[in-house]
Amino acid sequence: MSSATLIVIAASAIAAIVQLRHLRAGNQLNGLITVFGMLQDPSVRELVNYVRHELSDRLKGRDFRESLLEIPVDREKHRELYLCDMYNHIGSFVRSGLIDERTYLQTDWYNVNLYWGLLAEVIAIVRRNRPHLFENFEYLAARAKAWIERHPGGDYPRTEQHMLASTRT
Repeated sequence: MSSATLIVIAASAIAAIVQLRHLRAGNQLNGLITVFGMLQDPSVRELVNYVRHELSDRLKGRDFRESLLEIPVDREKHRELYLCDMYNHIGSFVRSGLIDERTYLQTDWYNVNLYWGLLAEVIAIVRRNRPHLFENFEYLAARAKAWIERHPGGDYPRTEQHMLASTRT
């Protein structure tokens, strides 16, 4: 094989790797756009408001808690499980590399942490007889917690000046 042929093959291989990286980045961007669009959907916003403002009162009721153990769970009564499902799917996408963890958590770490805290009791109850349910949501929450621990002062670039005086470090 001549040197010229070897150079052409090497250049082709490098070009293919670069193209694959661009395709992967494009696919991850499309995944992120889809996920963030889903999180802004009015029906999801309604569900989020339910979890934030009504769920804790409902969890005080014995019948409500016990009905979480039914198989299948009545999803009309337990709308909160739809939010668990959604974050479980997102966790699966992050875990499998379909969505870049750093990019996702840079934007949504707060919400993942918040909703895990609001839904952990529900998940603990349903796991009494379905021990592996919502594992990807738990994984995502664990990664969000690690993100918070790695960025206790936020993630704003140190080389950039803050626009608000109250956030300057």
